[in-house]
Amino acid sequence: MPSYVLFLRDDQFMAGDRTPEESAAHFDKFVRWAEKLKREGRLHGVERLEGTDGRTVRKRGAGLVVDGPYVEGKEAVLGFYLVEAADWDEAARIAGECPCVATGGYVEVRLVGAFPKPA
Repeated sequence: MPSYVLFLRDDQFMAGDRTPEESAAHFDKFVRWAEKLKREGRLHGVERLEGTDGRTVRKRGAGLVVDGPYVEGKEAVLGFYLVEAADWDEAARIAGECPCVATGGYVEVRLVGAFPKPA
């Protein structure tokens, strides 16, 4: 069965408008969702990304350039889930159950492909 990465994005979460109690309750929804996916045998990994700081490394000329990322809060990836689904439709259904979708965020769904085997 194919694997999909679900990238979670939620600008309301990034705005930090929740009280600590509201944040804890919201986070608990993600924990329960992950537990459900795990019971179904679909969850193969989950990680929360810390803040929006990061670095982009590019080769330009003879040197490396390190900067950014410079993204708006709504574009920041909060974390990701690696799930198994039969097809795109099922992956989209799973993504639609993500707690961030219910609060105005969104989930980017990407199919995981295999790297060619080294010679």
